[in-house]
Amino acid sequence: MPNHQEQELRSLLTEQDFGTTTWEYEILENRKMQVRSFIQIDNGVAVLSDLRKNTSYIYTGNFGQNIGLSQNDLVIDSAFEDEIFNCIPADDLIERHVLELRYFHFQRANEIRERKNYNTICLIHFQLQNGNTIPVLHRSYYLESLPNGSIWLSLCTYTPYIEAPTLTSGQIVNNKNGKVVQQKEYQLYDNLLLSPREKEVLTLLAKGHSSKQIADILNISTNTVYRHRQNILSALQVSNTAAAIQVGFRLNII
Repeated sequence: MPNHQEQELRSLLTEQDFGTTTWEYEILENRKMQVRSFIQIDNGVAVLSDLRKNTSYIYTGNFGQNIGLSQNDLVIDSAFEDEIFNCIPADDLIERHVLELRYFHFQRANEIRERKNYNTICLIHFQLQNGNTIPVLHRSYYLESLPNGSIWLSLCTYTPYIEAPTLTSGQIVNNKNGKVVQQKEYQLYDNLLLSPREKEVLTLLAKGHSSKQIADILNISTNTVYRHRQNILSALQVSNTAAAIQVGFRLNII
């Protein structure tokens, strides 16, 4: 089952305004063919997700057998690959959530034609069927967007990664010029996720204060504190305060 942070991020992606754009069958089929060909060479695992239809196409090389995936192409009724997520430790999933949240807002601010130039890259781990844990290089791409700006097709890839110590945190990469996007570029969006007052409330929550105590400290009503708390959960795409605090620390909001 997805954790709270992952569940809220799923809603953010699949509940975009997809409008009434005509189904682009040919584009989807071309992307499926490209991903299938890539996996035949890479031998890893790739997941092409149709966010509008909430459907995924999973392509598996020999590596996928280590976590129990069939080498046959799979179609699942979800835009998210739970069979794979279940093999990833909780801390790695949180790191992935924060990176995906940043990537989504970073890409939504980009022009549609520029989005294909960027992808995320991060180190996660897989728990194998034999009990061993191995490092895996995880990448995310937004391949296709609709004319209104909503992201339609996304791609996630998973490849065994030997030189694990060289990658210590998730990054957004510009594949057009080969440069890593500096954190200050997407941290701007981190800072815009919450208002100054909401940041104050989240910081006080992280210190263990109750809503009543926060109301007294900030000289506002308890109802106002409750409203700020709901806004915080919505902005960070989480469903409880503990998760909001965890994500807030990762985003350096707290």
